[in-house]
Amino acid sequence: MNSAASNAEGSPTPLPANRGGSAAGRLGALHRRSGALTHDLNNLLGVIISANERLAGELEDGGEPQKLARLALEAAERAADLVRRALALTHEDSSAAEPVDGAECLGAVRRLARQAIAPGQRLTVGHPAQPLPCLGDRTGLEMALLNLILNASQATPDGGAIRVQARQTLVGRSDARHLGLAAGVYVAFSVRDTGQGMSPQVLARAADPLFTTKPTGTGLGLSSVRDFAAGARGGLSLQSRQGEGCTATLYLPAASAAAAAVAA
Repeated sequence: MNSAASNAEGSPTPLPANRGGSAAGRLGALHRRSGALTHDLNNLLGVIISANERLAGELEDGGEPQKLARLALEAAERAADLVRRALALTHEDSSAAEPVDGAECLGAVRRLARQAIAPGQRLTVGHPAQPLPCLGDRTGLEMALLNLILNASQATPDGGAIRVQARQTLVGRSDARHLGLAAGVYVAFSVRDTGQGMSPQVLARAADPLFTTKPTGTGLGLSSVRDFAAGARGGLSLQSRQGEGCTATLYLPAASAAAAAVAA
């Protein structure tokens, strides 16, 4: 299990992957229905991409309308890539993780997230001075970070703040056991909010598939981040205390000569 939860003072503890057969049954039903829906969504995204390409080309260069059109095009292209990956899952196993620059991904996520969170919330995304090569495909990492930011936004009131940072870190044996990771060098992406936080009971189930405390939530955001991390041999850690916000940290194995030097 490559995920952990803790309150603000305690050590991380493993988050169970599932609780009860009913959730597994519902996930199975979702899987059976997803093929046709994914195919139709792919067709619609083709229309959206084509329309935005034309719109961006006809708008005034450098103007705000053109910037928004290009941002919408970028988001649609990311979505199309996710759909292609979803379709591929019906034919083959998930592909192996490959090196990706985490610092570069942060820039793309910043542009997408600013349009997705509430206007009254403050979003700060750190600017790493150096590349942060790690394992995990680019689109998967961007969507994982966007999921964490949107989850933080939903828990944060108007006027609150969300801070995103990334750094290379050495996870020793003791911390690795708590996090469910192998000891080594990782790139850690943290998303901290000033929202309502979670009770210990909610925190323990936060990454369970289909578990949600929101009236319109799907319960798939954090579980998808955890699954992405696990596929790259990384992990997800959640730290929170009710009334004091939450910090979600995504760990992905570092992929660089510098990481090997740090580990040594």
